[in-house]
Amino acid sequence: MAFIFVAHDTPEPSLYGAMAAILAAQKNLPLAHLPVNWDVARYPDACQHVIGEGQLMTSGLLWTERLNPQSAGKAMELDELLETYGTQDVIIPLGPMQIVQFPRIARCVRESTFDYELINVERSNQGYAFSRHGLEDESLGCWWRDHYGRWISQNTPPQTRTTLRIALVGAQSDQCSVYPATLAALGDAADALALSLDIVYAAPMALEDHLHEVMDNVDGILLPGGAAMCNVSGQISAAHYALNRNIPILGLCLGMQTMTTAIVQKMVGSLLANLAEADPDATIKTFVPLSNRPAFPVHRLGNHTMLTEPGSKLREILGEAFTVRYNHRFHLEPALKAGLEEYGLRITGTDLTGQIADGIEFPRHPFYLGVQGHPELSSLRIKPHPLLTAFLNAATLKRG
Repeated sequence: MAFIFVAHDTPEPSLYGAMAAILAAQKNLPLAHLPVNWDVARYPDACQHVIGEGQLMTSGLLWTERLNPQSAGKAMELDELLETYGTQDVIIPLGPMQIVQFPRIARCVRESTFDYELINVERSNQGYAFSRHGLEDESLGCWWRDHYGRWISQNTPPQTRTTLRIALVGAQSDQCSVYPATLAALGDAADALALSLDIVYAAPMALEDHLHEVMDNVDGILLPGGAAMCNVSGQISAAHYALNRNIPILGLCLGMQTMTTAIVQKMVGSLLANLAEADPDATIKTFVPLSNRPAFPVHRLGNHTMLTEPGSKLREILGEAFTVRYNHRFHLEPALKAGLEEYGLRITGTDLTGQIADGIEFPRHPFYLGVQGHPELSSLRIKPHPLLTAFLNAATLKRG
């Protein structure tokens, strides 16, 4: 029995635990992790990965579920980790601050009479490799990220594919280095459909001044989730652009909220409608705290069932009921629902009570669909999420 620590001295939240997950998959061992802190002012989405059991953690722990697959589980203090895994081998990632603390961690492990091993992750021209005592362990291979940020150890032969131009409304650094799930899920769906994607990273804060330039000739627009409210205005602008040009658009969590807000703005003829979280002084608040309703949780996390409406695109794609992973504290203002339905926006997905709007679509548009959850967190390379494949199919039809 040994604790195998995998030290990766990198500031990128998307890399935390990634190489550890690869090693765990190679050795068929469980992965456990210690508490870790990130500069959320610099990386607002550093801790936006949600496990099905309903806990937030570092976004890079996504790779544990994608590569093993297993839930990353909750973060454990060292004492709890020693008690839980004291009778079996286990892989434990170490980030930059944990590497600094490693002498203390190693001393505690020794005092508990357990063995441990330290493996370092080294960057080379070829990619990332494992090393012991300064020597690369070639038996474990060299790893790098593909076009969609997914981990590979060998190149696949190039194929002739249809290329789609997809706008991902987010800074490239955020989608690659902080929250990698959305880009990876797009890649899964693209592979399943034998498509090649030209990803346009549309930085939200630049869209108000350069919207037409950035969005020129895109086949589809994806509005991802996220905790940074500075992205809201740009996402709403992108949603209006899709509405006005019949461009397929999919919204995930925050993305559903912003694309719904774009419809509200059209309905009332005012740009003063906005998310309460982004603009507490908005004249019309489109999404309000869940805590305003006593029966609702303050923060809805983890796997929950979404029910879909008959005759809807969501029902066609997902069936009558579908498990979706959630991470949100705001929901559609109930007072707006009747007006929106009359205007033409359909609430086609709800929670089990029927009170939380979990999915919306606008039938006047070829593909204007949003969900309050995070389907990207349930995507696998061998099993892409059906919402992402439906979105890319719609973009393919748009291209003709």
